[in-house]
Amino acid sequence: MEKLKQYKYIILIALIILGFIFYWFQIRPTQIVKNCTKETNNLFSNPQFRESDYKLCLRLHGLEK
Repeated sequence: MEKLKQYKYIILIALIILGFIFYWFQIRPTQIVKNCTKETNNLFSNPQFRESDYKLCLRLHGLEK
């Protein structure tokens, strides 16, 4: 129990960093794809415009080069 008390701040910082990494690489991209899909489906009915606008939306949000 003493060891746990000694390292509680290191453990807390490690958990915060791991939580941020999980958010950045898992949750954030999923939300961006969901929002871009919703935006492009609402804008145009032509599939060609939808695909190019979808890729543009992903690029603007940093998911595609």
